[in-house]
Amino acid sequence: MRDGASDLQPRRLSAAFLFLGLGLVACGGSTGDGTEAADSPAETSEASAETPAVAAMELPDGVTAAMVDEGKQIYSGAGICFTCHGQAGEGMPNLGANLTDGDWLHSDGSYEGIVATITEGVTAQKSTSGSPMVARGGTNLPDEQVRAVAAYVWTLSN
Repeated sequence: MRDGASDLQPRRLSAAFLFLGLGLVACGGSTGDGTEAADSPAETSEASAETPAVAAMELPDGVTAAMVDEGKQIYSGAGICFTCHGQAGEGMPNLGANLTDGDWLHSDGSYEGIVATITEGVTAQKSTSGSPMVARGGTNLPDEQVRAVAAYVWTLSN
């Protein structure tokens, strides 16, 4: 016969995994097919409203205003970049670097350099805050979405 304390351990572990799984699903903002669903029509129109300003910029080769808009949505949603770098990319103390000041700590600030940093991450040893940035921000973003996020991040300091 098992005692009451040993019966609780598997139940607690199961409950912890259940809540962890639910939390990851809730925070991800993904539709399940690798794309992010817009939270509301206002969010979609807000991103589209920025297109003229972005279109006026000279974007890196291969980057489009549509990529920048998609990257902003991913940055603020499924990519969870905002949790460390802030909603507008100003950075967060002891977490994520400021992406708006043009002071690039882990790349040369080029579009391809930003893609590489997002793809590969930054180790705790190389991080100025001591906090690592895991590859792809700890998400399973496909390469196309990583490139869209990098396009948006590039515009923050250019």
